[in-house]
Amino acid sequence: MELAKMRGPWRRPPKKRHEDLVGSASPELSPPQPLFRPRSEFEEMTILYDIWNGGIDEEDIRFLCVTYERLLQQDNGMDWLNDTLWVYHPSTSLSSAKKKKRDDGIREHVTGCARSEGFYTIDKKDKLRYLNSSRASTDEPPADTQGMSIPAQPHASTRAGSERRSEQRRLLSSFTGSCDSDLLKFNQLKFRKKKLKFCKSHIHDWGLFAMEPIAADEMVIEYVGQNIRQVIADMREKRYEDEGIGSSYMFRVDHDTIIDATKCGNFARFINHSCNPNCYAKVITVESQKKIVIYSKQHINVNEEITYDYKFPIEDVKIPCLCGSENCRGTLN
Repeated sequence: MELAKMRGPWRRPPKKRHEDLVGSASPELSPPQPLFRPRSEFEEMTILYDIWNGGIDEEDIRFLCVTYERLLQQDNGMDWLNDTLWVYHPSTSLSSAKKKKRDDGIREHVTGCARSEGFYTIDKKDKLRYLNSSRASTDEPPADTQGMSIPAQPHASTRAGSERRSEQRRLLSSFTGSCDSDLLKFNQLKFRKKKLKFCKSHIHDWGLFAMEPIAADEMVIEYVGQNIRQVIADMREKRYEDEGIGSSYMFRVDHDTIIDATKCGNFARFINHSCNPNCYAKVITVESQKKIVIYSKQHINVNEEITYDYKFPIEDVKIPCLCGSENCRGTLN
């Protein structure tokens, strides 16, 4: 008891207040204020009259407008302000063209090694660059040991074309007058192919265009498809309407045979109708099988659309014609 009285009752030490903790903490270091060297009079004048060289940007126009409004609000305004109106003027600041990043064709590897990167996806620009470089390398003529250049070998397609023409001349010379003309027609279908492409047409949807000049009375393309009978053609036409196919590419060969190129055909199905066409369709027999061939009616230039007359039968429900030629009949049927 005496020892307890001497020490006194046990008390918990008082908690420090938040103010004491904040005050005792070290003061926060504020960021140093930037120090700028004062401009000289020449530098001030250079900045002021820089508008004559670099023009004024949107920021300058905004501050000029604010200054003008403040001058109008002053009581002792100047007299010239009464005769001055603010009119917005577009920015005359010409931004300098950004320098393009130099591209040496070397790809940067993130991991530091090309083998650990795997396969890269090559974009179209790189593919075109590789293609042009490969073409340039193949077009260069080889040189002999003496340093003299020798003529390059003809291109593969050129050799193939010359071989086809020589083969055609050999077949024509070997034919006699009594020989069946179907062989000649089959030879035409095999060797007389033209460079064509299909793209958007001003007549209707897609169209077929020539990629090379085509002379008159030359075979342009064969109309390829499935040979079906009239009964099957009627059934398919109804089915195409139910499926939402607006256009069915059916070409009548004779009374019983129809060529359907809706889902199985070539570029010939994209040929549009014209009341003044540059081609015509012709039915020829090759090995006891009738084929439809499109022949040129006149000279066809490059990028000119290939058209022929559909010659639809006359019906009560008319189909409008969109060829736009001078002698357009207005309807296809």
